[in-house]
Amino acid sequence: MILPGLVDPESGVIRYMPHIAVENWGLVGALEKRFNVTCYVGHDIRSLALAEHYFGASQDCEDSILVRVHRGTGAGIISNGRIFIGRNGNVGEIGHIQVDPLGERCHCGNFGCLETVAANAAIEQRVRHLLEQGYQSRLTPDDCTIKTICKAANKGDALACEVIEYVGRHLGKTIAIAINLFNPTKKSLSPAK
Repeated sequence: MILPGLVDPESGVIRYMPHIAVENWGLVGALEKRFNVTCYVGHDIRSLALAEHYFGASQDCEDSILVRVHRGTGAGIISNGRIFIGRNGNVGEIGHIQVDPLGERCHCGNFGCLETVAANAAIEQRVRHLLEQGYQSRLTPDDCTIKTICKAANKGDALACEVIEYVGRHLGKTIAIAINLFNPTKKSLSPAK
């Protein structure tokens, strides 16, 4: 099973999830006891990076990085053929690199984190805010999902294109930082499904 947040794969404990109120939840132990099966839990993006390493575009290299934008923004890092977890299990939290010191407050408590710009809810909120200010678009505040925003951008809607480009600039700068830190052979962007 894969989940977002701080996951301890060794103990099977969910330390923290950003959008669900859990803390130090012994999920693996509870599942194994309830269903009498062996379970494993991992961080969603790191697990996607590992799957990409075993089965996808980065299977021919030992060092890669996979970035995903969805509810949040994060990276899974493969170093020397192994998933890089770090001491606290939170390596790859690029969504909390500050991109705008005067930006919105992030759920982590800091201001201007990448996730305040490049996460589905942040993108939807930005488009809604601009529409409410009077910017013209095919989009409406009531039908402003990441899917409709991307469709509008693909059809040339000026507001949707501008917002996606704005997100892309911040995401690109942050990915460049990660590339300079980890020097991966391959870089992947994972689509949200």
